Amino acid sequence: MRSILTLLSLAAILIFASVVLAQNDPDTVPYIRLSSFNAPLLEGWENQSGDDFAQFHYAQAHATIRSALLEIAEPVAAAAADLRRSFGIEVGAPIYQGKVNLADGTWTVLIYEPDGLASASVMARRAGSQTAVISFVESDPEARILMLTIAQSRDGRDDAGTEIDLAVSLLASNKAADLAEAAALSLPSGEWTGVVGDSFLAMGMVFGNDSYLAIGEGAAENLAKLADAYNRTVLGFFVTPDNSGYLALALTAVFAILALLILSFSWRSRNIQKDLQLIESLNQAGS
Repeated sequence: MRSILTLLSLAAILIFASVVLAQNDPDTVPYIRLSSFNAPLLEGWENQSGDDFAQFHYAQAHATIRSALLEIAEPVAAAAADLRRSFGIEVGAPIYQGKVNLADGTWTVLIYEPDGLASASVMARRAGSQTAVISFVESDPEARILMLTIAQSRDGRDDAGTEIDLAVSLLASNKAADLAEAAALSLPSGEWTGVVGDSFLAMGMVFGNDSYLAIGEGAAENLAKLADAYNRTVLGFFVTPDNSGYLALALTAVFAILALLILSFSWRSRNIQKDLQLIESLNQAGS
């Protein structure tokens, strides 16, 4: 009986130790873990996160990246509500709206420029009765930075050139078509292609069947850092599944098994005691 309990205690200690080691593993991706979702930590950004949202601010570029879950089921309405509540931005019609199918569902892509000074690039998707909203908001008076994701026009390509051209034609102030390809950029989020125009920079990265894009006009020297941070957030964001039911079921099963083991050992102990008593009585009778 004691040996079994000792083994169970050792197993519990080993499980706990493995969890602690995994959490302290330097190779583990740094995440901010909230009750309802997880989002990557952005090093070098000011962490302004709260209990129910992840938010990081980069003062040098007047830029903020925010992730939240809203109790609103419609993505466009949820995006507008979060911008209003968190940044005081009242949005009208977006200057761009599209949809992309990513691994975790269909996202609505939105870009707003409500006052000509600030811009908000947003991705939103349904998550049950809620909506996940990831926003990039910048208010740099010297720059205009936009982020968006576009489904690739043809499967199997490893460059975002076509989507960069499309994004520039839709969103850049200068619609010039004479773009020169710059050197490839290797960032933590992936391999990017940079394109330069007369008055803008554009970047694109392919992941899966989609192109992740960034356009910068004016003083956009921080474009690579901002694009990398936003797309690491988009690609690393995930809603925490509610496994409380499975946990309760597993704990019930574990305690039931332990109860059966205890009853089994108790029953065997009684039988052994009876056998010992019988053997002793037989020995006494024989002597």
